[in-house]
Amino acid sequence: MSGPVRYFAVVGLHPTYALIALAMIALLGVVTVWLDAAEIDSGLGMVLFSQMFLASTGFVVRARQGHFDPLLTGRSRRTAVAAAHWLVSIAPGLAAWLTVSLAGWFVGSPAVTSAIAGSRAAGLLIVSTVAWALGFALPRGAAGMLWTSLLILLVMQRAELLAAASEGGTIAAIVRHAATLLVCPFVLLGRHPPVAPGAIAMALVVSLMVLLAVWRRSRDLDIYLVDRS
Repeated sequence: MSGPVRYFAVVGLHPTYALIALAMIALLGVVTVWLDAAEIDSGLGMVLFSQMFLASTGFVVRARQGHFDPLLTGRSRRTAVAAAHWLVSIAPGLAAWLTVSLAGWFVGSPAVTSAIAGSRAAGLLIVSTVAWALGFALPRGAAGMLWTSLLILLVMQRAELLAAASEGGTIAAIVRHAATLLVCPFVLLGRHPPVAPGAIAMALVVSLMVLLAVWRRSRDLDIYLVDRS
């Protein structure tokens, strides 16, 4: 695993301008939480939105262009290569998230625990897995654009996210809320209606199952490894 991780880190999966923009977003988030500890969700929200695009680095397109031939023709298993690709893809967003969270911890923000090991952290994991999985066979950043378009459509339709909370812990409410979290993890930031018990866990399990399924699919991916000179 360390070999593929090092390779992807050296090759670079993200455009330079995106990393610069992320650094500015993280800095803005730190300044915001420094001025008002209760405003940590503003910074986290910007990072979460950026992660939708950053994690969508695209695997198949660049693999078929020969960028990953040293790994795909070597001894590394394709599942390990795909897992390493995911780790490097989400690393910048994760670093920015931790930066804002640490700033919040330093100034005593009440939401820090949730950002590191709670519902907010779950939102980051959902975005990090779903964006990469959706963008596996797409060009870089395409999954983020498609996801943003869906969210805009929901806003235009004035969809009632996390509706029917009064149903409590019924299976229907849990499934509906889990699906909502998968589509719009941003509802886990700030103040939001109560989430059905078990919905966050279900959303996490589904997102991780999708991630594992894509890793397994990489084993049978038809990639022509030829001399492209």
